[in-house]
Amino acid sequence: MIDLYIISGFLGAGKTTLIQTMVPAVFQNRKVVVIENDFGDAGIDAEILKGDSLTVTSLSSGCICCSLTGDFNRTLGQIAEEYAPDVILVEPSGAGRLSDIIKVCMKRKDIVKICRCITVVDVMNFDKYRENFGEVFINQIQFGDLILLSHIGNSAGETEEIMGKIRKLNPEARVEADFWDSIPAEVLREGTRVSLAETLQEELKKPAAFNRKIRSGGKGESAVRPLFHFAREIFSSVTFDCDELLTAAELKMKIIRIIDQADGVILRGKGIVKGPEGSISFHYIPGMLKILSSRGEGNSVCFIGTGIKEEQIITLFKGE
Repeated sequence: MIDLYIISGFLGAGKTTLIQTMVPAVFQNRKVVVIENDFGDAGIDAEILKGDSLTVTSLSSGCICCSLTGDFNRTLGQIAEEYAPDVILVEPSGAGRLSDIIKVCMKRKDIVKICRCITVVDVMNFDKYRENFGEVFINQIQFGDLILLSHIGNSAGETEEIMGKIRKLNPEARVEADFWDSIPAEVLREGTRVSLAETLQEELKKPAAFNRKIRSGGKGESAVRPLFHFAREIFSSVTFDCDELLTAAELKMKIIRIIDQADGVILRGKGIVKGPEGSISFHYIPGMLKILSSRGEGNSVCFIGTGIKEEQIITLFKGE
């Protein structure tokens, strides 16, 4: 039986970074395979993980819990047969409901055992995401058995307040606000949540989420629209190649121009481009932009959000 871990969290919460932290600390001398379900088509997160010499299988252009269910089940079987890993880490799209991901994974109980459902929660954008994308965002918290906080600011009071809100949504989960590399390996490796199976049984009885509501809108507006089960009905992504050789400063200028001028709401930006001295990656969520050197390879850029326009974003990036 293969140990399986689901690393959940909303767009840009830090799931890929957590995997980079966990693998050497928690799974020493164990064979690990990562299933990466990038929402955009570029496979950027997969390239970042491959740069850390991890074995990665990518599932793009959809969400595990909907259009990729069949692909995911086949992929689990293929991984078990071809790699015979000790551990599988599943990083689903940040736009997916964790309960749906768990249910899909439970269909392969013949080969995997779910050890941990970890949810990464962005403290900096907690209230904004809860208000505007509550159905997806709250579901990821409610079905996690270990909640790890990311993007913690300097205010201890703010962190405690967010932890209190999380505990109201999920009283059973363990909540950790420490630096991830200081959390004991056994906490990340295994834990119990008595009512999870019972809660899932109740979830299975519910109708599909076609009639629930999600709030989204462009700058200065807040429109309520139906939540469709497919993530692509809620969010859209723009992915394109970047063949330019860019310095970190040039890349930053292009990203800020898009953030300031593009229509809609950009919730996540990421990419790997070629720089003068090697690859450069960037990660954007509202309120934070990081540009770093990268061991990964690629020349792709991706933006995810609501109400965004592909042609406009590409034009802004090129500076035309």
